Amino acid sequence: MAARRDQRGERKRRLIAQARALAAERGFAGLTPAVLAEEAGLSAAQITRTFRDRPALIRALLDDLRAETFPPPDPSRGASADPAGQLLAWLKRVRKEAARPNAGFRLLMRSLIEITDTDGQAEVHARLLEWTEPIIRFLQRCQQAGVVRRSLDPQVAAWELMQAILGHALLGPRDSALAEPAPFDSLLQGVMKVDV
Repeated sequence: MAARRDQRGERKRRLIAQARALAAERGFAGLTPAVLAEEAGLSAAQITRTFRDRPALIRALLDDLRAETFPPPDPSRGASADPAGQLLAWLKRVRKEAARPNAGFRLLMRSLIEITDTDGQAEVHARLLEWTEPIIRFLQRCQQAGVVRRSLDPQVAAWELMQAILGHALLGPRDSALAEPAPFDSLLQGVMKVDV
């Protein structure tokens, strides 16, 4: 049974890789389970066992993109024990990913532009909101530690941080000649109690 589960997991990973390649080559508008089945040399029934419909396929693809675009804050990952240091380390890591050419960010941007059907847009929006949950919890911990302003709504701040990161991935820093100060400093000034 475990071997069968591993086979299904491996098949799903291969199909997601093919879906990523299709979305990069042709865009999201034509990415459907039927197109993926044709490209993978599988029947529609075989594909629907893994992705029952287009929203399920889009959801799986977006979940795959998350690791390279919006990894959740991980306090245990940073060298700093204080919440301010952890927040800055996470932002530095995410900003670094957004600043370099990254296929994941390009695909995420394409999904925001090209998925125009109501169900697809709802799926993208739901995924982005879900991705803010760990950021919200992290900001709440920072508030409890007295690092982030208590008057700040963590949900709004998490969404604003996500928008800033997406903007940075799309446009780059305001002045590309300056690697520092970090493009998020002014945003952080409004979030944190102390200067960064």
